[in-house]
Amino acid sequence: MNKHAPGDAGLLYCSFDAAFRSARDGGLFRQIGQLYRADGTLGADWVHLMDRLCQAGATNLNLGRLLEGHANAVQLVRLYGDKGQQAWLDRALGSDLILGVWGADDADAARVEVVDAKPTMKGAKRYASGLGMVSQAVVPIAEKAGHLQLYLLPVDDRDRQDASVWAVSGMQDSASGRFSFEDMPIEAGMVLGAIGDYKTEPFFEGGIWRCAAVHLGGLEAILSMTIKHLDQSGRLDHPLQSERLGHGIMQARTARFWVEDAARRIEEPRSDETTEFAVAAASYTRLQVEASGLAVIEIARRAVGLSSFRTDHPLNAAISDLSVYLRQANPDALLLHKVRAMLRGFAL
Repeated sequence: MNKHAPGDAGLLYCSFDAAFRSARDGGLFRQIGQLYRADGTLGADWVHLMDRLCQAGATNLNLGRLLEGHANAVQLVRLYGDKGQQAWLDRALGSDLILGVWGADDADAARVEVVDAKPTMKGAKRYASGLGMVSQAVVPIAEKAGHLQLYLLPVDDRDRQDASVWAVSGMQDSASGRFSFEDMPIEAGMVLGAIGDYKTEPFFEGGIWRCAAVHLGGLEAILSMTIKHLDQSGRLDHPLQSERLGHGIMQARTARFWVEDAARRIEEPRSDETTEFAVAAASYTRLQVEASGLAVIEIARRAVGLSSFRTDHPLNAAISDLSVYLRQANPDALLLHKVRAMLRGFAL
């Protein structure tokens, strides 16, 4: 399915600036957005989206993060947008604008209040990826009853951006900082869909397969670079190195099979498949890819040794980025809450 296999030089990790420039110049954000149909579905085109997300993650995980968020935002506008928002999206994609989805609330949570008889945004979002690059963001806001309403908001005001709070050891180039919505007026066309739309399955939790596809690209790149390093250093055929690589290949293949299965179940389900099981399978895919990614990271560190920790080595950059990006919220809850659905899928 993928154009590149582990070991292909096309997967070697490069700088974010180079990866981002190539993606923008090549129209990759526009192409990914245009994969989604008018009704917000992919159908058989999940294959192409998976390939491109995986290849982006292999090139640079920060780029993959931006592409995944862009795809998510495009799908939400296609699923829930009115005619005016759909037309705006067509123009935005044609102009190569980058979109995102910013869900995590800051300590001062983003909310809507009435100020001078007008609905007005207050508070902020954190972990807002793509500060300075994302032009519009789909932002879920909790209403008084706790249900989520989506808003489509301009986020290119640099005075509202604070990237300094993103102080982590990897994924620095994703610019996942704080964005203040304080006193932003709610204007016509900013409300996206109806209250509660955001959590509609299979595209809410089920959409985690896209993140897993980016992770997969990163772990395949790490394995590829490990193989290349051992080959160039004359250690590829050492029996213990061969054993390590054998386990790494099994982890990478296992992760790929899980991602392919989840993507197909969510985006192109068969008539005999349930949404409940597809969403559970996507959630478990995230967990399996995390486990495979951590295993491949350990194999790479042990196989390559001290060189893998050099700050100028692309392997160190890829490992640092993947180590951070794999840490999605609340994996234990996913494991426990989806187990019953998985069991029912096995007729147990």
